[in-house]
Amino acid sequence: MNIKETYEMFIRSRSVYCSPETLRLYEGHLKVFFRYLEDVSGKDMENLTFDDFPDIQPYSGFIIHLREKGTRNVTIRSYCRIVKAYLRYCYQNDMCRDYLKGIRLPPDDAHPKVVLYADEVKRIDACFDMHTEKGRRNYCIFHLMLDCGLRSQEVRHLKPGDIDRDRNIIHILNSKGCKSRITPVPDFLVREIDGYTKFYGHTSGYLFASLRSGKPLTANALKQIFTKLKRESGIERLHAHLLRHTFATSYLIGGGNLEFLRVFMGHGDYNVTRIYSQLAAESKMLGVDVYRLDPVFFRKGY
Repeated sequence: MNIKETYEMFIRSRSVYCSPETLRLYEGHLKVFFRYLEDVSGKDMENLTFDDFPDIQPYSGFIIHLREKGTRNVTIRSYCRIVKAYLRYCYQNDMCRDYLKGIRLPPDDAHPKVVLYADEVKRIDACFDMHTEKGRRNYCIFHLMLDCGLRSQEVRHLKPGDIDRDRNIIHILNSKGCKSRITPVPDFLVREIDGYTKFYGHTSGYLFASLRSGKPLTANALKQIFTKLKRESGIERLHAHLLRHTFATSYLIGGGNLEFLRVFMGHGDYNVTRIYSQLAAESKMLGVDVYRLDPVFFRKGY
């Protein structure tokens, strides 16, 4: 079986539960890995098999190749997470030997995450013209990600019926990994969303739509919203996922527990969620005024 066939089988297996965005990420990252294999072997994917690497360790060789090119460790780790998933699939299905055993990734050299402070959120809020459809739409999108911890694709796929106004709950359906969950939503945000939909309701079936086409927002359109906010607010580190970091860190600073946070974030295990424990501890030690979440997240018991 050639490399191209193993890749196609891997993608088919992932397409059962991965979103289109995730599948595109797999495709892009694995192209870099396959290009490396082609360069090393002198063959193309259709003629290349794992038997062509009797004396070469493709996984560790790929890591060394990226490091020699001067690629940052954080980028190498991003590539290797996906290459690792592919090679594990091939090994488990008897397509190759275990190339992953004993291989360690280089340490993470990503810049420390600095979450949003209360005064910075005020600066960002001042960028929204609440007298326009675009301004009110973008305000709601921003605060769903900041105050509820939603991913960008989750906001884009929201429908009006996903919000339970009687219980202050958002139903997030078929998210990353085809998982669904519920999360609280503050009163102020429900009011803003209702105000937006009352005046600017669309027939697309989704809560937020393109102002030009009336169709659901694309990933690129959402990215442009944050590019504009970054420029207008002057907050250089601003990007969509920073809002999720801020939500999680603020929740732990406010006294929330790790298990509830894991559920709110939609994480499959604690390995990702635990990262926010360090961010919360650092923020507490520094005494910085991290943006505070609504009390709806801290109501306990009956």
